[in-house]
Amino acid sequence: MPKRTLAKIFAMALVAGFLTSCGSSKPTTPVPAQGSLITFVEDAPICDAISSTVTITGLSLTPVAGGSNVGYIGSTVSFAPSIRLNLQQLRDFTTILYVFSVPEGSYKQANFALQLAQVATYEPSLNPPIKFLTSALTETRPTVTLNPPLVITAGQANVLRLDFDVLRMLQANSTGQLTGSVSPVISAAQLTASGANGFGELDDLSGFVRTVSPANTTSNPIYTGSFLMQLLSPSTSGAPAVSVNLTADTNKVGFVDLPHLVTNSYVEVDATVDSQGNLGAKTVEIQAVENPYPRTSSITPSTAFIGPIVSITTDQVGNPTQFDLWVRDAEPQDFFNITLDSIFQVNLSSNPTFQVSALGPNSANLAFGPTNLAVGQEVVVHGAYTKPVATTGSNPKLPGTIAPTAIFLKLQSLQGTLGSVVQIGSDDLTGAFVLNPCCTLLQGAPIYVLTSNQTTFVNVTGLGGLTPQDSLLVKGMPFFEPQASTINGVSIPAGTLVVQAKQVHRLQ
Repeated sequence: MPKRTLAKIFAMALVAGFLTSCGSSKPTTPVPAQGSLITFVEDAPICDAISSTVTITGLSLTPVAGGSNVGYIGSTVSFAPSIRLNLQQLRDFTTILYVFSVPEGSYKQANFALQLAQVATYEPSLNPPIKFLTSALTETRPTVTLNPPLVITAGQANVLRLDFDVLRMLQANSTGQLTGSVSPVISAAQLTASGANGFGELDDLSGFVRTVSPANTTSNPIYTGSFLMQLLSPSTSGAPAVSVNLTADTNKVGFVDLPHLVTNSYVEVDATVDSQGNLGAKTVEIQAVENPYPRTSSITPSTAFIGPIVSITTDQVGNPTQFDLWVRDAEPQDFFNITLDSIFQVNLSSNPTFQVSALGPNSANLAFGPTNLAVGQEVVVHGAYTKPVATTGSNPKLPGTIAPTAIFLKLQSLQGTLGSVVQIGSDDLTGAFVLNPCCTLLQGAPIYVLTSNQTTFVNVTGLGGLTPQDSLLVKGMPFFEPQASTINGVSIPAGTLVVQAKQVHRLQ
C-alpha cells in the first residue's frame, strides 16, 4: 500500500458474452457485453477523526474510444442514486460498495460526484466528547485518470482499485488540528487475481441476511450454497446486496447449516473473491436476528449498532453501569431513521451477553465482559433502542438509549507508533511490542500488541524489521486487562489494552 493511502475502492467487472439483434432486414451493430462492476472500499484510521462521512452521488467511466460516459452511480441510475460512506468506519478493511453492469471495453477516466456530510473529532473536554467541524469539500467533482486504462474483457473478472488517500484528504492547521476542509485525493490501478485469495480478502463484511439458497447457484463446484447479504443499509434505496458462497470448509458460527440460517440475521463475514468474481466465505458469523420493518412506536425490537465506545460510567465500586457509543452504522437503519454519527447511551442493567467476534484472533482466550470494556473499543451492540432527543447547539444529539441483549467485541484497527519491541520469537512473527496510540480516543496509554505465526506483516517482514517511531496500523482484537497478568510469556501491567494482531501494517 502507498505511504499515506487510507481508503481503497476496487471495481470488478465480470462479462458474460455479446448481446445481438435478430429478425431485422437492416444490418445491426453488436451491443457490447455487460459486465457486473463491483466496487470494494478499504480504509484506515487517521488520528482523532472519529467520523469523516462522504456521499458518492455520482460515478461514471469515460471510454477510451470516446462517446458518452458510462453511468455507475447517480445520473439516471434510479436504483443507486447515492452511496454513503464513513471512511473512518472501515479502517483498513474492505467492503463492497455497489454492483452494476458496465459494457465491455477500455476506460480512461473515472468521474466522481461527491457530497460531504461531516467531519467529527473526539474531544474529551466536551460532554458528550464529540466535536463537529465546519466541513467543506474543496472539489465536489474529482476525476481520476486510469493509466493504463481499465480494460473490461468478456468472460473474466476485471478489478479496478481506487485509493482514497484520507490522510491527505483531511486538512489540518499549523498545530495539526483538523480543520474540516476535505480535498479528495484518489488514484487508480487495475488488479489481477493471484493465489488462493484471488482478488483479495474481505475480512469484515457486515450486513444482514436477505435470502438463503442451500443449493449451489454458481458455476464453481466447490461452493455448497449461498445467501444474499445486504450491505451498507444506511444508503438511500440503493444499498448493495451480494451473494456469499459457502464451502464445506467455511467456518459457520451461530448456525449449523444454510437451511437453519434465518433471514434478517445480522452477519459478519470473512471472504475472498476468486478469479471468477465469486465471493467465497472463510467464516460466517450470525450474531442476532434483527427486525428491519417499520414500527409505529419509538422503540424497535432489535437493531445492530456499530461503533467505538467513547465514555464509560461506573458505580461506586468501579463496575460499569453504562457506556456511550458513537454509532457509525446501524443494521438495519433506514426504516426507522436512526441518526448515524451520533451518541447512544448503552445501559448495562439489561444484563446483556458479552461475546467476541469470530472474525478476530483470540488465541490467548482472553475474556470479554463488563470489566473488560474500554474507551476506544469497537463493538456491535444488539438490542432495542429509543430515539435521541433534540440537539443542543453544535454538539451531537443527546443520547438515545439502547437496552442491549448482546455486545460483541469487534475486529478493528488501531494507529500509532512503535514504542518498543518486547519479545521476538525465532520465526520473527511471534512475539510482542508496545504501540503508542496517536488518537486521543485511546487516551495515549501504551497498548501491548501480541503477534503469532498467523499474523500478517505489511511493508515489513516481521518484528525484527520494526524500527523506533515506525508509524503502524494494527488490526486485531483489543482486550482490556484490568488486572496485571502474563499472556504468552509477556508481562502485562494492570489497566492495559492488549491487542491480538491479525495484521501489522507499517505505513510508508
